[in-house]
Amino acid sequence: MAAKHRKGIVKDEVTYFFLVKHTERGAVQSAAQKKTGVNDVTKVVRKEGGQCHLYSTRGGAFDYVSVITGMTPAAAIRIVTEIEKRGTVKAIALSGVEIFDTP
Repeated sequence: MAAKHRKGIVKDEVTYFFLVKHTERGAVQSAAQKKTGVNDVTKVVRKEGGQCHLYSTRGGAFDYVSVITGMTPAAAIRIVTEIEKRGTVKAIALSGVEIFDTP
């Protein structure tokens, strides 16, 4: 089965997996503070042109796994910076599948 051609794909877009863990400071935040942090990061992802799916991983090695599509490597770096700037979480970004625009 042939893959569908998606219009508007930027060359070198990559799906990223962000592994996010609360720091000691972040672990004592209220639910409202955590929600505000998630909303702020979502705004940055949208500003960068990406789409985000956030998964809570209770009992796992990380508190959240975020799958962000439609990102360039530079945008992924900016998002990690935004995620970590409050000092409440640490994030690791792993690149996934690269999508190339084909004629």
